[in-house]
Amino acid sequence: MVELVAIGRIVPRSIILRVARMLDMAGINIMPEAFVGIVIILATSIPLSAFLLLSIFIPQYAILVSICIMFVVLGLVYAFLMLRTEDRKNRVEAVLPDFLQLASANVRAGMPIDRALWFAARPEFGLLSEEVELVTKRTFSGEPFIQSIRRLSTRFNSKTLERTINLLVEGMSSGGEVAALLEKTGMDIRSLQLLHKEIAGMMLMYIIFIVFASCFGAPLLYALSYQLINITNVIWAGILEQNPEGLPTGGMLFLSPQPPGISSQDFFTFSLLSTIITTVIASFIIAVIQTGNSWNGLKIIPFLTAAGLAVFFITGWIFSSIFSSILH
Repeated sequence: MVELVAIGRIVPRSIILRVARMLDMAGINIMPEAFVGIVIILATSIPLSAFLLLSIFIPQYAILVSICIMFVVLGLVYAFLMLRTEDRKNRVEAVLPDFLQLASANVRAGMPIDRALWFAARPEFGLLSEEVELVTKRTFSGEPFIQSIRRLSTRFNSKTLERTINLLVEGMSSGGEVAALLEKTGMDIRSLQLLHKEIAGMMLMYIIFIVFASCFGAPLLYALSYQLINITNVIWAGILEQNPEGLPTGGMLFLSPQPPGISSQDFFTFSLLSTIITTVIASFIIAVIQTGNSWNGLKIIPFLTAAGLAVFFITGWIFSSIFSSILH
């Protein structure tokens, strides 16, 4: 651990603070310097191993591929943190309305706000209960309640939780009725969540269209175009075999038929890359429509990409069988 911390301290302090913030929101209890040290080791050892291996087989591309692998490793680590952060946010916001309603009932029963939150932290609220228990423990150990409750908002990347805590702190400072404030806030959050679900349901047709276009329509057209290019190449090969000097122009000098400038292998590579890029972008768009956060698209990228590639290869095989029977 000491070695990892020493490696992590190579990075500027501003980056360490940002990493500490991300680790806090992701719920990972590790020193940020040690985490940065682990990432540095992974981002150097894996590309270096790949470079040594690739330099034997494809030395001309070894450096480029190794650099790409380094960025992929860094991207995967960042995506892991973002997905954990988003998962914690969703888990907390799902139970927050019920928690506030129960805390409001406790305040109405005569409990002070810190004890009301503590008794409202029941096991069925899961992660939120664990974090609230930490807040109450800090309060009972002498830390000011406002400072402890504000620290709770830094543990999640949730605007809803942050605004709820700000309302609670302002209500306590102004001497307002905390029970009514908690109850009303919980009802507003629940109404907002229902509204989000209704909007997501209304956008279902758009999601279906995006999935159809990216996973079926585009790969189908790519497969058809690939087979047409193959057929064109076969036809031109036969024409050039019969006319080695090329086709006659017939007096029309401005017309000079030429074979296709794009090979079937080039179009095949283009089709694969386009299918992958299209499905990746579609995944992010669907995630924004459904959840409002594009990072959730990382969860469905493998499925949409696999579906798009499967359609491309299956329809390509079908078209190849049909056109081969026609040509022969």
